[in-house]
Amino acid sequence: MEQLQTRKKAMKYRNALNGDHPGSYQIATRAGKSTLNPGETLHFEQYITGYGNILTAKIQAYISTDAFVMDDSFIRSSITKKEVDGGTELGWGNTVMNPTDTGFTCVLAGMQLHESHESTMIFDVPGHPGTPILVCENKVNHAPFEYTLKTKKDIGPGEYYIDFYLTFFNGDHWITSKERVPFKVRNFFERHAKAISALAVIASASGIIRFAALPIYDFVKSFFC
Repeated sequence: MEQLQTRKKAMKYRNALNGDHPGSYQIATRAGKSTLNPGETLHFEQYITGYGNILTAKIQAYISTDAFVMDDSFIRSSITKKEVDGGTELGWGNTVMNPTDTGFTCVLAGMQLHESHESTMIFDVPGHPGTPILVCENKVNHAPFEYTLKTKKDIGPGEYYIDFYLTFFNGDHWITSKERVPFKVRNFFERHAKAISALAVIASASGIIRFAALPIYDFVKSFFC
């Protein structure tokens, strides 16, 4: 998607009908390959979708240090802003950071239209007035959040989960919602399924050949006994 441009003087955070009413939001995850071998890297993107009033929003994630190599894992996030022709050119991916032992915390800030306004990354797509489409629902160069998490080589096989919590004030009360990102680490047999299948075929073929060859061997042997 091309860069988005906006001009602060003409912009409100959310212009669509009922955009100032209590908001409803959740994290939306788009994952690619989610079945991995030990040592491989888990990649996925996250967006914030919904509409309406939202204040003091944050994401809290709990990422297991037992599953990932933290120094080789990183999260790309935050708005990029560049002043062009009297406006602001927007994108994603301004900040790259490693998760910590406690996981990942992000306050959903980014744009501040006025000193009295709270900074936020949840606002209308520029150029679509009155349409409830948000910048944080779109990929602009990058997704709002991009995760690259390298699994440990000695990680055990099985099902794993990463839990994300979105908390915000919707203008009426506080809301917390949960998004769970699952992934699976293959065991030895799953990782070598093709080789094991090939050996099984060879073993079966050898058994069939041996079974067929025995009567012939016994018949030939009778001439020399």
